[in-house]
Amino acid sequence: MSVFVDVVNSINNLGQEIHDFFTIDLYILLTQFSSFFIQWLILGYWTLKVKLLFFAWDVAQQLIADLNISVYVNFAWSHLESRTLSMLTFFRVPEAVNILISAGITKYIMRFIGV
Repeated sequence: MSVFVDVVNSINNLGQEIHDFFTIDLYILLTQFSSFFIQWLILGYWTLKVKLLFFAWDVAQQLIADLNISVYVNFAWSHLESRTLSMLTFFRVPEAVNILISAGITKYIMRFIGV
């Protein structure tokens, strides 16, 4: 009779383990998998975005060189008075203008390629 009780208890324990798997453990497994998958997607997204940023920067520099934008900027700076030009150069305004032009063209290229 003790063997029969042990078999019934084992079957009952197996049923409880199966019930716990489907009600508790499966939820935990799916939650951890979803978390891992979302983390992987976010890391891949930002890695791709950084690589596309470097690509857009290279394209922007080539576009600036092809359009001779620096020639137009230098032409505009040459028409300023010497005192105004020296003050703007002291405050590094030409460098700031160069950075803004590069950033604007890079932003345009990033939007063009859909980033």
